[in-house]
Amino acid sequence: MLTWINEKAKWIIVIFAAGIAVGLLAMDRVPNQGKSYPVGEVNDSKITYAEFDARIKMIVQNQYQGQHLEDEQYNQLRSEVFRSFVRQILLNGEFEKAELQASVAELESEFTRNPDAVRGRLVQEAQRRLYAIQQQATSQEDLMQRSQAYIASLPKFLTDSTFNKDEYDAWLKTPEAFKWGVMLQYEEDLKTNTIPVRQLQALVGASFHATSLEANWTVGRRMTDYELQVAVASASDFAVDENTVDSVMVAGYFNAHKDSFFVMKDMAQFQYAYLPIEATAGDDARIREYAMTLYYQLTDSSSTTTFEDMARISSEDPGTAEKGGILSDDYVGRGVYVKEFEDKAFALDSGAISEPVKTRFGYHIIKSYGKSKDSTGADLVKVGHILLVVNASSETIDSLENVLAQVKASVDAGKSFEEAAKDQNLMVQKSNWISRGDNIDGVGYLKGLAAYAWPNEILPEESSKVSPVMKNNKWVAVAIKTADLKAGERSLDLFFNDIKATLLRNKAASAAEAYLNSVADKVKAFNADDSTTKIEKVRVETKSASVDGYVPGFGYGNVNFAKAVKNAKEGEWTAAMATDIGAVMLKVTSKKTPEEEALKSAVKSDVQNASSYGAASLFNEFVNNLEAATPVKNNLDLYYRD
Repeated sequence: MLTWINEKAKWIIVIFAAGIAVGLLAMDRVPNQGKSYPVGEVNDSKITYAEFDARIKMIVQNQYQGQHLEDEQYNQLRSEVFRSFVRQILLNGEFEKAELQASVAELESEFTRNPDAVRGRLVQEAQRRLYAIQQQATSQEDLMQRSQAYIASLPKFLTDSTFNKDEYDAWLKTPEAFKWGVMLQYEEDLKTNTIPVRQLQALVGASFHATSLEANWTVGRRMTDYELQVAVASASDFAVDENTVDSVMVAGYFNAHKDSFFVMKDMAQFQYAYLPIEATAGDDARIREYAMTLYYQLTDSSSTTTFEDMARISSEDPGTAEKGGILSDDYVGRGVYVKEFEDKAFALDSGAISEPVKTRFGYHIIKSYGKSKDSTGADLVKVGHILLVVNASSETIDSLENVLAQVKASVDAGKSFEEAAKDQNLMVQKSNWISRGDNIDGVGYLKGLAAYAWPNEILPEESSKVSPVMKNNKWVAVAIKTADLKAGERSLDLFFNDIKATLLRNKAASAAEAYLNSVADKVKAFNADDSTTKIEKVRVETKSASVDGYVPGFGYGNVNFAKAVKNAKEGEWTAAMATDIGAVMLKVTSKKTPEEEALKSAVKSDVQNASSYGAASLFNEFVNNLEAATPVKNNLDLYYRD
């Protein structure tokens, strides 16, 4: 029995960890006390947990294919899926109001025009059927007979190496086509989503009309090329002391531009204390002990466990575990692996297995698959390894959580958050402003923070002011909310640093502009052919550009550049002007306008593109406005502690 446990130790740990994960997932659900709350509600339409969870699972299975997702990734996925449900409900309402529905002709056209989409779905269903036949077969002969019979029953366009469109079109008109489950699903999607969306896009986009007059102006402006001389004084050479912009100046700017500083979504700030999750000496010793257990198992002559099997089961190097631990198919020389690993790998005899070797990656059990030499006589080796990563144990994490739980308990008993943290020798930090699902700078995503900061009204009110103890892969933390903002408010505090940065940038640009004006005569006397001509803090260069291109001192497609060249007199320098990145003087030495035929062709193309792009933009704006104007009840936190 003990031998079996030794051989299967890693599997036992995996199964036990899976059991814990399932338990934690169950704990993550909030008891509903006999009531079945929807995940969300939009205009009296409910999003049930069953359909929401089914879509999440389908996406995880199809897109991530067994990859491990972190808490933050799951949160983002749930948010995206929730939004997709909301959008679909809103669009369904619009379809109903506009009486939009797919016609038979539209459905037939979709099937005819998209054979690749249909074939892809058919192949997946056929593969599932073949797998079912494999599972049900009573013998190899039965499997072959049933598989061959099923393949022979498939439409020819699906099995032939060359796709025949005529055969596909003929098959679509037979009753057999819609005996496939995927065809019925595709048809339903076309009816309820794809075609009505296209119809709604056409309705919404009908109000957009691109004109040749507008296109003529836009294209003519874009296709006009300028030969320029540009003198640039960079703002970075005129750095401004931060103390020259105080809170009064920031507040003044805010009051003068209040409508530019709306809070777009609910925000909050926190004080928090945290501890790093780091493996202890005890954790290291436990992993080494386990590594030695594996080593003894592998070197026990009575054991039937091979190194390759043990690597597949136990190694925590995902890149090599499935290959039996083999690191490279070729022999490699020194310098490929870290020194501790390399020294042991080159010292092993062919076929030998090492005791655990410690590197910064963890503990390695190394097997040599032979030695060789290259053309210079240098040694080469081929090795495999079993990697065991040294992570903090549950006991270590529990001890860290207990420290932070003491902070929470002390605050609940009447102490301030700072005092409670100081009692545990912890520093208190102030977070950035964050919204639901955002990360705390330097700490990252903390599962449970959003549910604490923005609790669902259905849940009973928490008695504690302090968050639960939260953790991610690197930290355990506890927080207290110190400030919040509601969507739609204007906030000086939220935008304070942005406003200050703008004012400092403007001051630096003004200083650059003043300097450039002071050396304007030198700029005007600048000779591009004279390599000895230099102006301190000013870079002068020649440039060919259109208003949509890159111009030094302006950047790409800058509206100020378009204004400058419009008003500039050919052959004369403009006055210095401040920009976002400093100050600029420029001279238009020549201008080249497009030829008439090229202009006409470009205008025609522009009208077509503008019609398509403009209609699509209008539709996106329409849907975004629908979302913004519709109250949505989000109950995700009743099911997930994010």
